[in-house]
Amino acid sequence: MERFFSALQAILNGVLTGSLYALIGMGMALIFGVMRIVNFAHGAFMMVGMYVTYLLFQGAGLNPYFGFIGSAMFLFLLGYLFYRGLLKPIRGRSDFMQILLTLGFGLILTDGIQLLFGADYHQINLPLLGKNLRLGSQISLNAPWLISFGIALMLGALLYFFVMHTMLGRAARAIAQNRYAAPLMGINVDRVQALSFGIGVAAAGVAGGLLLPVFYLYPTVGDQFTLKAFVMVVLGGMGSIQGAAMAGLVLGVVENLTSLYWGNEWALAVDFVIFLSVLSLRPSGIFGSQRV
Repeated sequence: MERFFSALQAILNGVLTGSLYALIGMGMALIFGVMRIVNFAHGAFMMVGMYVTYLLFQGAGLNPYFGFIGSAMFLFLLGYLFYRGLLKPIRGRSDFMQILLTLGFGLILTDGIQLLFGADYHQINLPLLGKNLRLGSQISLNAPWLISFGIALMLGALLYFFVMHTMLGRAARAIAQNRYAAPLMGINVDRVQALSFGIGVAAAGVAGGLLLPVFYLYPTVGDQFTLKAFVMVVLGGMGSIQGAAMAGLVLGVVENLTSLYWGNEWALAVDFVIFLSVLSLRPSGIFGSQRV
């Protein structure tokens, strides 16, 4: 019975963790679906979102559960300007050049933050950190994780609604389905891609802000999340935001169960075993589609 409750605890913790993974993955999936670019600076953008939320907390005393809004606005602007200034000029060039550009910009962001703030680890202290919601005598859920889960769930649903039921979202899906026919339908491809990139990056910034209360902050924190986001996009079906969300929840649960039974050091290895297995058995991913 004790082993059952331990596994149940790990699964519940995995769902809480996976909700934030899902938000990060949805942002990358949106960018890939509309632009066919794998944004390897995604984790670095998320890290910047964490630092923005941290500065708002330290400088203005703004709670991270409100500060993530400022992070989202800043990251949207940063992503929009990055597209206009750097990505747009090489649009249509080789995939290799686009990968190098996003990788290079990610390194610039990481090194710039390290120059400004140093390589020290930071963590904020909130009264909620030590509080838990108990479900019976065996199961407990950390309050900050629960709040982050609730906000991530709401924002993920809003992002899905935006893509599926707004004019801009429909335009983004049209470009994802056929980028050459979309302009013939009167769609301003350049504008939609710029806004979609900004929104995708903002989603990573929001996830960073929600991770801040429960995670250590340091300049290279985003590296691991870039890899996770890429795995989620591939597992969910390249460009499917709902597939990326589902893959994020699956990764969260699998990582927590792996940590419980084998140890933390095996969690990332198991992620890639799943990644390679799905690529081998179902290359199109869980949802089997290539759309937003």
